[in-house]
Amino acid sequence: MHGKISTYDNKKGEGRVQADDGHIYWFNNDCIARQEDCDYLMMDVEVEFEVGLKQVKDRKTNQMVEKQAALELTVLNPQSLDEHNIFYSEPSSFLYEKEDLVEGFDVLDRGLYSLSRSDRTEEKARYRLTRDCLEYGANSLVSYKVDVKLKNAFGNGYNIYTVSGVPVILGRRDNNGDLRSSDLKNRLDQTKIKKAHEILVNTRIGKMVIKGLAAFMLIIFALGFFLTGGI
Repeated sequence: MHGKISTYDNKKGEGRVQADDGHIYWFNNDCIARQEDCDYLMMDVEVEFEVGLKQVKDRKTNQMVEKQAALELTVLNPQSLDEHNIFYSEPSSFLYEKEDLVEGFDVLDRGLYSLSRSDRTEEKARYRLTRDCLEYGANSLVSYKVDVKLKNAFGNGYNIYTVSGVPVILGRRDNNGDLRSSDLKNRLDQTKIKKAHEILVNTRIGKMVIKGLAAFMLIIFALGFFLTGGI
């Protein structure tokens, strides 16, 4: 079957194909017939493939599932895809995408970890996370989600919004673009992203320790109150 790649993630080695039959098929580098074609996997590249089922691990459930996939995928006319002639443009604004792959864009660089920020409103939390991601070199977030928790303080309830996502570099193939893939593939500052992730993890651990100590002290107080007969 004939089709065109609609998006490709350079770091994860997976993408989607828009086929001539109107369907979109998932693929990864294991589906490529000739491994040398991996250098030419990018948006709008014409390919041929066989439709079949492939077992992959679902990231959410960690279970093996079957996907309808593009198998034995072959790039047509790879000689015409000299990297020096391929240009990209970035999104016109910072994007927040719920999906892991974004139609119409290649994921040219991907953060090692998902990051998050919290605040009283989603807008403020998103602003803080966006500011961080721009500092790390990202132009978008994928796997974006929002969690809301009700907090209580002195009898007053309020919501805390936590926004999270993976910082990425998205690029759209554009003959009038001024960036090559080599300009975008390693633009993210992975060291800063790793440090931000470690701070989040340590903060969560610290909160768990404090809650554990508070619960322990409450048990000791209750036990002492019981043993002293409530005096």
